[in-house]
Amino acid sequence: MNRYLIPIQTAGQSKSVQRIPVEETSVSVYREEGDGYPVVAETGDRRIPLGVEDAGVSRKTDGAAPVELTPTPEGIGLENELSTNPVTIQESHGKTLLEQGETKTITDDCVIELGIGTEIRVNVRDTDGELRMSDGRNNAGVDGDSRAIDPDAYVQKVAELVRASARQDAVVDCRTHFETLHDTITERPVEDSAYDELAEDVEQFVSRLDSRINNPLRSVEELDAEFVAEVETITERVEAIYARA
Repeated sequence: MNRYLIPIQTAGQSKSVQRIPVEETSVSVYREEGDGYPVVAETGDRRIPLGVEDAGVSRKTDGAAPVELTPTPEGIGLENELSTNPVTIQESHGKTLLEQGETKTITDDCVIELGIGTEIRVNVRDTDGELRMSDGRNNAGVDGDSRAIDPDAYVQKVAELVRASARQDAVVDCRTHFETLHDTITERPVEDSAYDELAEDVEQFVSRLDSRINNPLRSVEELDAEFVAEVETITERVEAIYARA
């Protein structure tokens, strides 16, 4: 199982963004002491700036962080340990609020919101056959994995999977690949005037596919020609801006 966090940032902040694994040790999220309101994630002996400042995120108290994410066999355990403000979990089917002292096990992709405007995407998924994206520092990938590829090539591969599944009327697969595409462009925003609108359009496509899958009156194994054409257009737009970047 692959469990990781992706801080949601603007394109101008993207150089500080990285995928934060939640694997062998827990990850704490809190506001640092001192000037400003920088929010960080801490795992083991690593302290990772999330690239956001938020006065609504609590600081540590007696060495304990307000929010803790812990790997579990089912996914990730999220605990609002000390945060006076509720932690919001935004899932495809709705929102859950965690008050201080409450916990929840996350078993699927979602976005957690804390403080005033800090958002972190949480991904929980199987790793079989997964493409791996290069971090730009090692072309061989993590631990020498030869499957790692650069972001623009990764986007192209995922876009091809989206189009192929749409043409084959594989609605569930199309939704899965669209979610991967959305995760990718959220993690790796680019400096392009078309980026923000495109990211919203991709997110809306994921929601549209969710609605189709969850609607008992609609077939989950059929996509009309107009929808397939929309899929091809938006994936080509994604490829274009990442090729320019």
